[in-house]
Order: sequence, then C-alpha cells, then structure tokens
Amino acid sequence: MTSTPAASGPELLDERSLGGILVHFLAIPTGVAGAGIVYLLATNEFTKRNARNALDWHLTVLALTVVTFGSLFTYAELTGQGATDVAALSSLVSLPSSVSSGVSAVAGLAIPALLSLWFAVGLWTFVVGFVAMGKAIFGTAWRYPLTPALVNRYGPRVDFRDRCPLVVLAYVVLLPFVLWGVFVGPTDGAAFFLFAFGLLGLVMFLTPLTAVAMYIHGERDRSPDADWRPHVIAYVGVPVLVATVGYAISRVFTESVYPPGDAMYAFLAAFWVSSVVYVIRWQTTASN
Repeated sequence: MTSTPAASGPELLDERSLGGILVHFLAIPTGVAGAGIVYLLATNEFTKRNARNALDWHLTVLALTVVTFGSLFTYAELTGQGATDVAALSSLVSLPSSVSSGVSAVAGLAIPALLSLWFAVGLWTFVVGFVAMGKAIFGTAWRYPLTPALVNRYGPRVDFRDRCPLVVLAYVVLLPFVLWGVFVGPTDGAAFFLFAFGLLGLVMFLTPLTAVAMYIHGERDRSPDADWRPHVIAYVGVPVLVATVGYAISRVFTESVYPPGDAMYAFLAAFWVSSVVYVIRWQTTASN
C-alpha cells in the first residue's frame, strides 16, 4: 500500500481537485464505469491519479464478480439446476459418477467461498472508498490495499484516445442487434441470458463510454481549425431530452408499469440515431 506524499499550505490547495476527491464516492455505486469515465476525462493530474487508483480497485472487484458468478452460473447449468437446462455435468463430459461427485463436492465448497469473498469485498469497497476520499481531501492519492496496478500495466496497450470514433461505431453496430435479441429473440435459454447481459453491458458501460468517446474525439482532440467540429452537447443532450419526453408520455398518457424503463429505451434509440449521425459526419469529413 503506497500513497503520494501530501503537500502543505497553498501548494496543497493548488494540487487538490474536486474530481480527485469525489471520484472515490462516485465509483462506489458506479464501479468501473464511473471511475473509468473520470479517468478518461481527467486533465488534472491529481484527479487522474485518484481515478486511476479507484479504477484499479473496481477492475479487481469486477474480475472477482465475473469469476464468482461465472462459476455459479456455469456449475448450475452443467448440473441441470440452471435456468437454461443445458445438460447434466456427467452426461456432458462423460465423467464417471464418482468423479462427478468429487467435482460437485469441490464446487460446493469453492462457490460459497467465492460468494462470501464477493460480499466481503463489496462491503470493504465502501470502507476503502471513503478512506480514499478522506485521504484525497488532504491531498494524498491513496492506493487501495491489495490492488494490482492494472491501469499502469495494461493501459498503454489499450490506447483509447486513438480509437474514439471506433467506440461510437461499435455502439452503432451492437445496439440494434442487442435490442432485437431482447424484444424479438428467444424468451428463455442461454441466448436470452446472453442478450439480457448484453443489454446490461450496453446501458452500464458502452453507452457512457460512447458519450465520453464523442467528447474526447469531438471536443478535446480535434484541431480548432478542423473542417468539422461537432457540438457534443447536442449529440448527448437531444437523446436526454427525448428520454425525458418519453418518460412524461409513458407516465401520463399510457398504462406502462415502468415508465423509467420506457425512458431508457427512448434514450438508447435516440442516442443510437445521434451516434449514426456522428459516424456519418466523421466519415464524410475524413473522406473530404
């Protein structure tokens, strides 16, 4: 566990930033998405260091989450206890019953242990988040304990800034496919869960990342004398307005059981159109 030495007096006031303090609080409910967005947008070094520390922790928590619930889901499916009823473990891999019993016994110990660890880490996230925020108030970029330096190690290999337009393009391609799967695709089985988790990933990760990509590409990295300088506020603000109107219509004029869900889909549709326009303008300008 290391930390950046704190400054004192006027120097401390100059080095601290509100983003560097609040990123730890923001990341508690939003995880990788919140910490990652602050890290990508940060221009202040103090904010970037704190966002990097928070992002390292929440990437570690995300990895633990994937391992824990991936193991639980896989074991449930392979033993015929899951939602998709793919196959029983013994018939799928042709194992003797004694070996299958051994695998079940190991899983019966490992999966509860993983779940217990995941719950403990979830509670610990609140503790270290508030500790890091308190440290940041006094000018220290505190590294969360037991976290690998993932951003420093792998960040340079993933040069997001050079690929901002491609992130927008990925959103344009993936959103119709995922929404088709949710509304028209299978209503049960493994494919249903794939599309459901795909929609969750779109809402939590790719959509905010696309908005950040628009900002970095359109507002920060483009030359002031470029032929096309998009107004990113409009590309994001109009979908927000559409979602607000959709929520009001759903709540007042329809009998929808969940107006916020309707507003979310209205936003996704409007933001997809906005992204299509962005990609077309980007490609047209680049070709000229």
